[in-house]
Amino acid sequence: MNYKIIAFLLFISWQSFAQEKNTTTDQEIKIEINSKTKTIYILGGIASTITKEDMAFSKKYHIQYYDFGCVAPLDFEKYEKANALVFENLTVNFGKQWEKEIKNSAMGFSEWKKVKK
Repeated sequence: MNYKIIAFLLFISWQSFAQEKNTTTDQEIKIEINSKTKTIYILGGIASTITKEDMAFSKKYHIQYYDFGCVAPLDFEKYEKANALVFENLTVNFGKQWEKEIKNSAMGFSEWKKVKK
C-alpha cells in the first residue's frame, strides 16, 4: 500500500517538474528574440555545412547560425519554435527577400513557410 502512494507522489512531482522546465524554455526563446543577434539552428553533418553564402546572409541580416553537426538535439520542437520566431522577426524587419537567401536546412523553415502561405 505504501509503495503505491510513494509511486503516485513521485509521478506527480515528476509531472510538475516537466511543466516548469517548458516555461523556462519559452522564456529563454523570448529573451533570445529580444537580443541584438538572433540565432538560427541548423542540422548539419560530420563536416560543417555553413558556407560563404551563409556567412554573407548572417552578416546581412544580423543573425548567427548554430550547427548541431552530426549530433541532433533532443528537443526539436524547442529549436523549431525559436527559429520560427527568428523567421517572423526577419519578415518584419526585411520583408520576404531573406526567404530566398536562407539555408533550407534551417530547422522548421519548410514547415514555417507552408504555414505562412
